[in-house]
Amino acid sequence: MQPSGVQLSGIYIYPVKSLRGVRLEHVTLENGRLSGDRRWILVDENGRFMHQRDFPQMARVASATTPLGISVSTDGLPDLPVSHPDPARTSESRLSHVRLWRRSAPVMHVSREADDWFTEALGVRCQLMAFVPGAPALNVPDYEVHSSLQDATPFHLTSEDSLADLNGRMASPVPMNRFRPNLVVRGAEAYAEDRWHRIAIGEHMFRWIKPCTRCVMTTTDQETGSRDRREPLFTLSTYRRFGSEVVFGHYLVADTLAGPLRVGDHVRIINEQC
Repeated sequence: MQPSGVQLSGIYIYPVKSLRGVRLEHVTLENGRLSGDRRWILVDENGRFMHQRDFPQMARVASATTPLGISVSTDGLPDLPVSHPDPARTSESRLSHVRLWRRSAPVMHVSREADDWFTEALGVRCQLMAFVPGAPALNVPDYEVHSSLQDATPFHLTSEDSLADLNGRMASPVPMNRFRPNLVVRGAEAYAEDRWHRIAIGEHMFRWIKPCTRCVMTTTDQETGSRDRREPLFTLSTYRRFGSEVVFGHYLVADTLAGPLRVGDHVRIINEQC
């Protein structure tokens, strides 16, 4: 096991997929995912999941977990508490599947009140759906993990040192929240994470699955929803292009299913590719 001076410096969850993230000091792993992460999703009138690529105004809406579900807020509207639907009321008639790129995840409708609130907040007709953890997903690729409503895997890792390198190449720096990670580390050389195939964070073991390819979401200010059509994608494309894709950060899965994770936990590099 290779010693390192790397530590976990940030933990983020996204209770509602593609809304503004929540920074945490500590979190619990549950069934191989971060508790509270991506358990809710918005769909449009055609049942397609909504995301900041098409609706950058979603960044203006904040969400927070509560004992009963979530609370959502945005400028100009009263906060709305939302309770998770009772799993005992889930039936085949209420269950549906929403397609997340390749796999289709099981969800159920929450309430008309929530639909109306989000429709007013975003300016587009939509519905709030809740993840149904006990139901099977459909068409899950071998490299994806079905645990919530995340893209590909439950963990997306980025590095402060890599971001510092990127920002040093641009006229105006961008914050880490542009990349919407779950786990942020610091203390390694820039892009050292490209070589990490197995790491331990605190008591948890993680395996590399694939690099995270970047899209227009990185150009969206995560407070205002405003969008710069150029950066950071333009600069990344000059030196972080792998084939036809631009890469920053990596997707991981956890080998341990439960337990605490805290900012400040030591990161150990178990296995690197040459």
